Amino acid sequence: MHSANHSEISSALLAISQSLADRSQLTQTLDAVLTAARHMTLAKHGIIYVLDQTGQALIPSTAHHNDKVIVSHPWAALQLDSASETDPFNFAVRNGEVVLINELYKYNGYDCESVYQSEQTSGLKSENLLAWPLVDNESKTIGLLVLLDLSVIDNETALTEFCRMAASHIRQAVWLEQYGQVIKSLSADNQALVRENTQLKKRTQKTYQGPIAESEEMLNVLDRLDKVLSLPVDVLLRGETGSGKEVIAKYIHENSNRSTQPMIVQNCAAIPEQLLESELFGHKKGSFTGADKDKIGLFEAANGGTLFLDEIGDMPMLLQAKLLRVLQERRVRPVGASNEIEVDVRVIAATHCNLMQQIKDGGFRADLFYRLNVFPITLPPLRARQADIIPLAEHFVTYTTHTLGLPQSPGLSANVRKQLLEYPYPGNVRELKNIIERSVLLSDFETITHIEFGEQIPEEVTYTDNMVALPKEQQPESEVANTDLDDPSMGLKEVVSQYERTVILDCLNACNWHTKKAAEQLALPMSTLNHKMKKYDISAAG
Repeated sequence: MHSANHSEISSALLAISQSLADRSQLTQTLDAVLTAARHMTLAKHGIIYVLDQTGQALIPSTAHHNDKVIVSHPWAALQLDSASETDPFNFAVRNGEVVLINELYKYNGYDCESVYQSEQTSGLKSENLLAWPLVDNESKTIGLLVLLDLSVIDNETALTEFCRMAASHIRQAVWLEQYGQVIKSLSADNQALVRENTQLKKRTQKTYQGPIAESEEMLNVLDRLDKVLSLPVDVLLRGETGSGKEVIAKYIHENSNRSTQPMIVQNCAAIPEQLLESELFGHKKGSFTGADKDKIGLFEAANGGTLFLDEIGDMPMLLQAKLLRVLQERRVRPVGASNEIEVDVRVIAATHCNLMQQIKDGGFRADLFYRLNVFPITLPPLRARQADIIPLAEHFVTYTTHTLGLPQSPGLSANVRKQLLEYPYPGNVRELKNIIERSVLLSDFETITHIEFGEQIPEEVTYTDNMVALPKEQQPESEVANTDLDDPSMGLKEVVSQYERTVILDCLNACNWHTKKAAEQLALPMSTLNHKMKKYDISAAG
């Protein structure tokens, strides 16, 4: 081997020290260490192994072959607990000793089979090998420096100082990377908690109309959305009619970095084909009959913000081609205009249709589907997210109460809660909202004890409290009289009062006039039940 004079070593160490001081990322630090070590020893090839967090495995983190950084290399990780005791790398790390093999392919003292295999895969056949454990100032081994085909090694003191210095910098870089990942993870968790806290605060407001998510199904949807809220990614929302696609679209907009800019909603099925193009892209005065002035399209109006295109599956084929071009180029040309306008708009599209089937039927463009389907979100139907039914119902009660200007929100009786959980909701969240609004109107504004599901009533849902529903002709005469509420001369208040009196009587009879048990069944405080019994002149004797 050739020799290097002392001044060359000193200059190299100074340059290395300055280089390492400027490195913060682990990959850059490892590359700088390996480059410097090869220059000091004139080695053609080299690898740096770093101990993993368990301290039980050596991970080949950086490899050089003939002055080139090799990303895909054959050097495998070494499990120290299962490696041969005569493996040169394992021996160097476990014993803290430098291993130098001069005639690599003739030496029989160490088990070098893994080295031979890796070199054969790389097309190499090195003459010698140096394995130097990297031990920092605290005498902790953090990795291993491996040099192959080296020519200079006559100043072990300088190499020892270099490897000690390199080990300290590598350990610092490892810490910084680990802490950086922890900080990044904590930052993401903190942002998610801030968003969740904001949502919870909003949900306590009477005017909140955002997503209610307590079921695992909806929490998974929001977790998936969290990944792209602040990214310039278009989103495709899929789900049944009434499942809350517009609510989710607003959630995306309000929690993105576009929240201070406008969000514009357009239902593609609610406007004639002839007008939809003008509505989306705008038009110039005189471009068609009736165009008496310039009109700004929705894309331009939503510039910097979000455009929600509902029922995208109903968009005419001709407009689908134009929409595809806008999504690709982010430029729109108003009808009758010669120049294009650059726009920065996030598009959220929604559909209840099976777009793949529409593509097969020739009703939807495959290229537009794949352009929109970069980040699809499927909203589960309400029947598949049962844990959200009661929270949604309570939210709609609060919202309806606020809309009607009532002093307090009525509660839901136990039987009503049971009925709500049993109903299949073909109309999803929208249907639940309508059911609750109707039920609040039919209540006494203190407790909702009766609920109407509309014309399509499932057979399994029971509407009477604590009794089996009987045909009208089999009901006791007094009940038929009390439940005949179709008298047109009666006002809403009288109808509600008469029905409430009937429900309380039915419940008291079913509970053998145990008022405490009846109050529990009706989800009423005892004081409220006593007040109502006095109000309606209800007693065991009567």
